[in-house]
Amino acid sequence: MFTKILVPVDGSKYSRDAAQYAVGIAKLSGAKVIALHVVHLPTYAFAYSGAEGVSPVAIPTPLPLTLTDDEKKAARRIVDDAKELCEKAGVEVETKIIERHPSVPDAIIQFAEENGVDLIIMGTKGRTGIKRFLLGSVTESVVHHAHCPVLVVR
Repeated sequence: MFTKILVPVDGSKYSRDAAQYAVGIAKLSGAKVIALHVVHLPTYAFAYSGAEGVSPVAIPTPLPLTLTDDEKKAARRIVDDAKELCEKAGVEVETKIIERHPSVPDAIIQFAEENGVDLIIMGTKGRTGIKRFLLGSVTESVVHHAHCPVLVVR
């Protein structure tokens, strides 16, 4: 039924739980798992003049176009953790890191569409700690806008 399962991973317990579900479903269906990590690009930064009574102002700031070595290592560790989980279970796995995308949900949705993903499996919340009523904001956005089914793991 499924041939490609996308698991967005961020190093959280929730994404690891989602990866474990993906392994189970992939074993049953013979699907390939794609572990995807998106490095978020802040759209703006705050600048402060230091003058008393002057509020911080949001201004566009030039950001590096490539990841630092530490960011690359952290991203690699996150996808390698999911890769190891898949390989131990004998499931075909591919890893992908998307660098400096301004929107994590948009990056996940776009990647899924462009790569013929049949199913997205995500945790309820991510590393950011942003809490919504039932779902994290990234998961909620993917659920509402993805072209394929999304399984949310609690």
